[in-house]
Amino acid sequence: MSLTPDGSYVWESDGVSRGFITSLRYKNTAMIGHLIVSGGSRGRQVGKGLVNALLEDVDSAGIASVMLYATADGDRLYSQFGFADSDHDLVAVGLLIGQEERRALKSQCEMVHECDLAEIISQDRKTFGDDRSGLITRLYREFPEHCFKVDRSGDLVGFIFGRRTPIGFDIGPWLCTPDNKEDAEALLHSVIHSFPCGGRMDISPFLENSDVRSIIDKFHHYRKALSVKLMVRGAPRYAENRDHVFGVAGFEVG
Repeated sequence: MSLTPDGSYVWESDGVSRGFITSLRYKNTAMIGHLIVSGGSRGRQVGKGLVNALLEDVDSAGIASVMLYATADGDRLYSQFGFADSDHDLVAVGLLIGQEERRALKSQCEMVHECDLAEIISQDRKTFGDDRSGLITRLYREFPEHCFKVDRSGDLVGFIFGRRTPIGFDIGPWLCTPDNKEDAEALLHSVIHSFPCGGRMDISPFLENSDVRSIIDKFHHYRKALSVKLMVRGAPRYAENRDHVFGVAGFEVG
């Protein structure tokens, strides 16, 4: 919320908060994160009212694309507002990494420096389809110790960002050229090794990326994975170079 403080709404009635919705804003994209309605307020159009209020604001700002990651329960609601299934499903996985397992992983990648951000932002823009420089810069400045890259012959072939959360750690964005699976795996090992302790580490890859599935499957302990689908209203996102995406930005999934 601190990245886009004016992108969230609360529904109140009779002095009681009934639900809330959060969103992120990039240059020309809005990303819906959480939509939460209290148990006693379900069936009272609270969710619809919150989505409608957010979309009215987004439309008045001329935002070209609104996207979200929806579970099966949210699919029907969002479809009513013009969101379409992009046919690109993700799986939200919570790895449970023990302290000894974390220590056994080697950090083989270079840390990101301020001078690398322009190239990282450029690569991310080509893959995502919009300018997320605010997100990339914020992650780097708050958690520089969890940002890594791989260069080959002077060219950037991959990068990964991590951050601490109240319940563990988020991993992503995690991008790497598709012919460098070993580099993608080294990036993941580096960011996990950089975390100060073991615990829950959330990562969300596209299901169509078989390389990332084989990397994650080497970690045998994880909570139940949750399937979600990318839904978009307006201009598409992740339309090109999706095979470069090993993990989306963790907090975008909500």
